[in-house]
This record gives sequence, structure tokens and C-alpha cells, in this order.
Amino acid sequence: MEEKPKSSTPNALTYGLITGVVMIVYSLLLYLLNLHLNKYLGYISFLLLIAGMVYGTIQFRNKVMNGFISYGKAYSSGFMIALFAGILGAIYSFIFYQFIAPDVVREILDMTRQNIMARGPEMTDEQIEQAMNMTSKFMTPPLMSIFFLIYCLIVAAIGGLITSAFIKKEDKSASPIV
Repeated sequence: MEEKPKSSTPNALTYGLITGVVMIVYSLLLYLLNLHLNKYLGYISFLLLIAGMVYGTIQFRNKVMNGFISYGKAYSSGFMIALFAGILGAIYSFIFYQFIAPDVVREILDMTRQNIMARGPEMTDEQIEQAMNMTSKFMTPPLMSIFFLIYCLIVAAIGGLITSAFIKKEDKSASPIV
């Protein structure tokens, strides 16, 4: 009797939600400490995402897959963890920017204006306003949430390719002798 393949979805949902909550708590801490505009500290949330993918996939390998996992199964597990974390993070992002701290969008736009002026001192006021109008069209809570999810999936796709190579563990005893 053939053994049914084991699904990584329940594990990915669990660890995706845990990872998403950790990322949300980290984001809230940055906001409460007034460090939310520090882009370098923002990158740490994506390290948390990679860590959640790795930890969740290792747990899946060890607890569900009896210590063995193929590269493809490890990749899909990590990607699904990031997908669930990204969905939770995108929902949080929308709620945060729309209802909790809508002033943060204005702060980001002000910082963007300062960066544009510093990088392009030869720009006219009209060019700066045109750039700011274009930027502000993308700085709405729904679009910021969608971009967050897309960014999570890009990190998951690239990070999963790398981390799965280290997580995979093939069962050599099950392979046929040639």
C-alpha cells in the first residue's frame, strides 16, 4: 500500500501565523520606540521572516517527515510559511496605516521629499511636486499592504531557494539499490 504524501499546509499555517505575529510585534515596537522610519531596522523584519521559514520547515522535517525532506518539499514549506505570514502582515499593515497610525504615511512622504531634495538639488519645485504626486499615489494603505505581501513573497522565493539547500535531508535508505 502506497503511503499518502504528507501535506505541509497545517505546519505552514501554524508557523506562518507565528512568524507573522512576531513580525507585527517587532513593527509595533519600532513604532512605539519611534524607530519606524529607520529603514535598516525595517530589514530585520525580513530576517525574522527567513528565520520563521527555516524554523518552521525544520520542525516540519523533524516532526512530520520523520527527519527527511526533499529540496522541493522544503522550498514549498518555507514559501507557504512566508505566504501565510505575509497575508497576516498585509492585513495588519492595512489596519495600521488606515486606522491606527495614518500619520505615518505623511511622515514617510515627508522623508521621501527630503530624500528627493537631497539627492537632486538641481530639481525644480515643479519636478519635486510631480515626483511627490506620483509617490503619494502609491502610498495608500491598500497599496502599501499589497506591496508588503509582494515583498514577502519575493524574499520567500529567493530565501527559500537558498535555505532549502541547507534544510533538505534525503532518506538514503529508501532509495533502490542499482
